[in-house]
Amino acid sequence: LAQIVPIRRCNLACTYCNEYDKRSPPVALATMRERLDHLARLRTANIEISGGEPLLHPDLDELIRHIRGTGALAGLITNGYLLNEKRIEDFNNAGLDHLQISIDNVTPDDVSMKSLKVLDAKLQMLAKRAAFSVNINSVLGGDLSNPDDAVTIAKRAIELGLSATVGLIHNGH
Repeated sequence: LAQIVPIRRCNLACTYCNEYDKRSPPVALATMRERLDHLARLRTANIEISGGEPLLHPDLDELIRHIRGTGALAGLITNGYLLNEKRIEDFNNAGLDHLQISIDNVTPDDVSMKSLKVLDAKLQMLAKRAAFSVNINSVLGGDLSNPDDAVTIAKRAIELGLSATVGLIHNGH
């Protein structure tokens, strides 16, 4: 398993996250292809695209196609904000194997905007249209105020036929 970061820029600014910035340009497609080819030579079986927010990369579908062309599984970790029907269809056509959306709370707060209230329509769209598996991951810790929200989020994911996981993050406390 390898994770690649084709763009560090993100459209959100969750306070617990340090894996993004607001200014970095996307890594050029040619550079990403070289890196993916190197991972193929190492016989990497599963390549996860992360960020920042990978949906901001202009050549994301081509990166997915390239990963699949190496024989590896292609995964994507996103905050889901930029998903729409066309993107889902493009991911289906590119051969995406699995997608993970991070949802941290039921309603947005000053720590995380990745909330079920905002993203539920995207989850419904994925449940109907995605040819790839979809997992919803909730984070506990990092000053998120309602850890019980993870149960609500997991129940909604299962209700839609999606899977759910919970991740732990530490902070200064």
